[in-house]
Amino acid sequence: MAGARLGAGAAGAVAEVGRPPLELAAHRRPRLRARQVAENIGWYLILSLIALITIFPFLWIVMTSLKGPQDLLFSTPPQLFPAHPSLAAYSTVLAALPIPKFFLNSIVASSLTTVFNVLVSALAAYPLAKMRFRFREPIFYLLLATLIVPIQLTFIPSYLLARFFGYYDSLPAIIWPSLASAFNIFLMRQAFRGVPDELIDAARVDGAGDWRIWWQIAVPLVRPTIATVAIFTFVTSWNDFLWPSLMLPTTVNKTLPVGLAALQSYFSSDFRSIAAGVTMTVIPILIFFVALQRYFVRGLGGALKG
Repeated sequence: MAGARLGAGAAGAVAEVGRPPLELAAHRRPRLRARQVAENIGWYLILSLIALITIFPFLWIVMTSLKGPQDLLFSTPPQLFPAHPSLAAYSTVLAALPIPKFFLNSIVASSLTTVFNVLVSALAAYPLAKMRFRFREPIFYLLLATLIVPIQLTFIPSYLLARFFGYYDSLPAIIWPSLASAFNIFLMRQAFRGVPDELIDAARVDGAGDWRIWWQIAVPLVRPTIATVAIFTFVTSWNDFLWPSLMLPTTVNKTLPVGLAALQSYFSSDFRSIAAGVTMTVIPILIFFVALQRYFVRGLGGALKG
């Protein structure tokens, strides 16, 4: 029997060797396709598991904020979905704190910070990438060196400046110190380096100046990186807590993360209300990221290649 099987296998191998290349490729294609499908299914399962682990804390917070008084917060086995969903926790938070004012302050501060930071970063990065002048490289490396300086060391001079110019306890106190970022300048410079020099030279031949080249040629080509910088800046500004808590002592001037910190004192024993406040803080960032996610990876890829 073994000899018969061996003979059959050898005959099959000989027959396969004797087949034409096109017929042999057609014979192997279903096996390769099945293997590829199996690998794709395996990767999708792994990625789905990682995504589930990642979003579980946020899902648990959202479900906790929707639980009614009859639902247990901590039980064995744990109860993830509420049996009696309710929006009472959101109503309680909105009644206790000026959440709309906090939300408006965060939107204004984060939006203005993002717009000005992107504008300043793009204006600073383009000369460092495409213009020739003395000490260009030392200036760039000096900017990178500022990344090793802890941000907390700048709080005292920034506080003194806010007191001196009279914008303490107002939104400009958290906007002006964030007008520029060395990391964003680095990302924008790497993206501008990827702009072909031939386009810039052709624009100069046609009579375009540096401002027009920057605005009409360079900026449109690095829009994915601009979107990435905007996402980084907006999320950082929205989630910033320490500096706004120092500069905005008046309740009505606080941003959403700082204002919702009062939930720990208002509702120290009401975890549903705390979860509702956390959900209201995270949802706007989630919507902002989903709206710009297609630019995020493209922008990072362009910056790294540059």
